[in-house]
Amino acid sequence: MTYVSLEWLAWIWLTVGLYWLVPRGARALLLMALSLLFLASVAPLSAAILVGACGLVHLASNVLAPSLRNIGVAGAIIVAVVIAFKLGTTMESTTMLQSVVVPLGLSYYSFRCLHFLIERYKGRIAPMPLPDLAAYLFFLPTFLVGPIHRFDAFHADARRQRFDPALLSLGLERIVQGYAKIVILGYFATGQLLGGHIASLPMRDSAWAIYLGIVQNGLTLYFQFSGHADIAIGFALMLGFRIMENFDWPYLQPNISAFWQSWHRSLSLWCREYIYGVVVAYSRSPALGALATMVVIGLWHEISLRFLLWGAWHGLGLIVWQRFQDWKAARGVTAPPGLARPLYLASVLLTVHFVWFGFVILTAPSAGEALALLVRFARGL
Repeated sequence: MTYVSLEWLAWIWLTVGLYWLVPRGARALLLMALSLLFLASVAPLSAAILVGACGLVHLASNVLAPSLRNIGVAGAIIVAVVIAFKLGTTMESTTMLQSVVVPLGLSYYSFRCLHFLIERYKGRIAPMPLPDLAAYLFFLPTFLVGPIHRFDAFHADARRQRFDPALLSLGLERIVQGYAKIVILGYFATGQLLGGHIASLPMRDSAWAIYLGIVQNGLTLYFQFSGHADIAIGFALMLGFRIMENFDWPYLQPNISAFWQSWHRSLSLWCREYIYGVVVAYSRSPALGALATMVVIGLWHEISLRFLLWGAWHGLGLIVWQRFQDWKAARGVTAPPGLARPLYLASVLLTVHFVWFGFVILTAPSAGEALALLVRFARGL
């Protein structure tokens, strides 16, 4: 099931309607029941895994002492389950969206489980009753495409729950906005109009046709991911929860670091805190931290050569950007006042094209064919 379906719309309205009709004390239980019912009806395996993961997290962090051993064992089991399923999943359609929903929501709720375990070990989260933990892990709006929301913000919203017509209206607006991105901008404008124009070009293998295809892929991925995030955010708002904005105009950012602070922000922040920070602390190497973080982000989507290469592409881009910043700082280089705006625009164009050409690694059938496509493009210039 995807967000672009009548079944999902029915689940949204059923959940929101029942949620505000029942007494306040029963809302969390109702939401968990509806979430579990949804999972059991469309992805029974995912429901079983999430129930098991919830019990494991509760045992390691709340029933037992949140020691390094207990937290480490629980985290290792969760990571092993994710790796096992991702190694066993082959993608036939080359679409990134499908890679994060088999089993349904596995990548997202596993990272939420790890977040809770790590924060309990660090003492930043107090011991939590099982219903509070389950309410967080079984939060229906974020199952399909995230974001990876944090427990403290979720728990704060849960404690101050009240019906707010303004949030209900804002949530509905975000859902409409999300569907507009997916259907109008993604399917119609980018898919049909731009795709039709590309198909009508007399020389389908020309540099211009290849370039337009690369742009189409980049726009499609953004409209799909951003639109789905809007729907998740809107759904959560209608239930009284404010979850993280996952996309903040990423294609208008002036460098690759700013891009990753704006694209899939919840995943980027998670990896920056739990991977980049750890690697840099032990290695004293920001370059190694950047490369390790981006490789993990790539493999989080799918354990395959193409996502490994895609992660390395962005990791190397971040390293080059880091080195360039160090070079500018060492020499006191600043942009001349009259050139500041043109240079900023040029940096935005360079960044977005770096991202778009990186997507070729994901959308081509193989790494070899991705390289061949880029070679054909370069020869046609």
